[in-house]
Amino acid sequence: MTMDRKTVIAIALSVLFLILYQPLLRWLGLSHYIETPKPVATAPADSAALADSQAAPLQGFAATPARDSASPALASPPPIHTPVAALEKSIVVETPLYRAQFSSRGARLVSVALKNYVSAFGTSGGDRSVRQLRQGETVPPDDRVVLAGGPTFGIDFAAGGGGRTLDGVTYAVSESLGTDGEIRALTFTAGDSAGFLIRQTYRIRPTDYAIDLEVDIRGVPSEWQVSEYALMTRSWPLFTESDLEADHRALKASSLVGTNVRRESPGGLMKEPKRFEGNVRWAGVQTRYFAALATVVDATPVAVVSSAVRVPLTADQRAMLPPKAKPEQEVVDNALLVRVPPPHAPVNRFLLYVGPTEYSRLTKYDDLVRAVDLGWRWLEPFSKALLIVLKWLYGIFQNYGVAIVVLATLVRVVLHPLNMASMKSMRAMQKLQPEIERIRTKYKDNPQAMNTAMMALYKENKVNPAGGCLPLLLQMPLFIALYSVLFNAIELRQAPFFLWMNDLSAPDKLFDVAGFPIRLLPLLMAGTGYLQVKMMPQTPQAGMPNMAIMNLIMLVFFYNLPSGLVLYWTVMNVLTMAQQWLVLRDDGGQKAVSSAVVVEPEPARKGGRRRRMAK
Repeated sequence: MTMDRKTVIAIALSVLFLILYQPLLRWLGLSHYIETPKPVATAPADSAALADSQAAPLQGFAATPARDSASPALASPPPIHTPVAALEKSIVVETPLYRAQFSSRGARLVSVALKNYVSAFGTSGGDRSVRQLRQGETVPPDDRVVLAGGPTFGIDFAAGGGGRTLDGVTYAVSESLGTDGEIRALTFTAGDSAGFLIRQTYRIRPTDYAIDLEVDIRGVPSEWQVSEYALMTRSWPLFTESDLEADHRALKASSLVGTNVRRESPGGLMKEPKRFEGNVRWAGVQTRYFAALATVVDATPVAVVSSAVRVPLTADQRAMLPPKAKPEQEVVDNALLVRVPPPHAPVNRFLLYVGPTEYSRLTKYDDLVRAVDLGWRWLEPFSKALLIVLKWLYGIFQNYGVAIVVLATLVRVVLHPLNMASMKSMRAMQKLQPEIERIRTKYKDNPQAMNTAMMALYKENKVNPAGGCLPLLLQMPLFIALYSVLFNAIELRQAPFFLWMNDLSAPDKLFDVAGFPIRLLPLLMAGTGYLQVKMMPQTPQAGMPNMAIMNLIMLVFFYNLPSGLVLYWTVMNVLTMAQQWLVLRDDGGQKAVSSAVVVEPEPARKGGRRRRMAK
């Protein structure tokens, strides 16, 4: 079987499709076609439990529509009281990194405002402009990223598909102060006269986004029929990113069950909640750059239950968004179910992380680092190395746009031998095209003789027909890893380059024409790709229209991708043109193509073959 330029192009297009089909499906909102096999669904809740779960709307949103009957519901609260009668109390915890708000009603973590991250739709960002911070500058309160799920985290009892909510219970609260006078521990306590007690203690780490959580449960009445309790995390309104669509596509109910990371999109969860049983290491909710995750330290996990509901936005929230933004958003809930501890060991321990999905931070917490999506598991070593190099380059140039340009250059330098071998092989195949077409015409009715003549032609001219493809295939893992790093690295969030490119994590935009955004960087990428094709001399059969169509497909696909990715690809196109120039410069001294060795079959009765040189 022969491999001419058209075949090489077809293989390259197929490989490109394999790389990009999953991101393309997610971009088109068709991610359910690539989700993992359908897990065990949660059991339906009873009607009484459902009625109670519908009664309380999500804080921070407008009134919540009714949940689906299959959603994890909460039954009427047990008769629990605080040791000392108390009204609901709001407690604010300040650290150098965040401002957290707790409520004694339900012992909930209501919200976390991140002091070092700017929201795209804060007071200063209401016109969709990005506020750039100086080194060490603290974000003004109204401009901060706020993770407020209403609440973001809380604990409830669970029983099968239903449960007993603690949302209406007002806990007694005690505070412990650090040497700086700030709260460094919060203890919420509730119980009854029959001996039931639940105590939740949050221990604050001033220099980190992690919070240590101890849960002490004693004397649970047998008539409650409760064997599990749930650590509930809930997503927040998506106002943090200028690219609302990309942030919505990244919204997931995430968990690590055994060795498998589950990332469930709200679209699928709206149809049916999902339950994954096994050794749950952590579970929570996350967007493109931020997460609220609960990790098991000392407890017996049972399962994770993921669900979603669509809620309308308030009038104030709608006013912060662009005119064409949807008036409602999907909210994701993730429940980590844990066995109620036995009387002789009533304390369970967890780690609660609410903050940025920054790889260097999450590496301190073992398995929690897998919340950062760096591509397929086997690609993670490549992704980690590229992320380290990217951050090292930023430390030198103090600009992630320049760092991406230098990174692309370094990648091309490292892969230069492979790329040059590929280009020279493809150039040699181009020179053989006239001979290949002559052989095809001569032996169109004898495929076996055609293949034999082709192999003889390649051997005579010392050309490997797969030489143009194999170097490209060897580079694919690196390209996929780069895509994952540039798309998901929080380091690129709101990172400016120059001129109109003020956010490398979002698509660039010069202006709008009748509501359609004009993006210069994808047009430059397509232009350099076209010039790259034009630089390579083409034979009449080389497939120039195929390459033009490929450039058009790339333009459409990259048009709404983050400008950091488009910048990288544009630089790679320019560097490829430089390598093509080197190949063409050295091409003039090569010898002419040798004549093909033609194989002519003898009459079938002799069963043999003879060879002659085609003059």
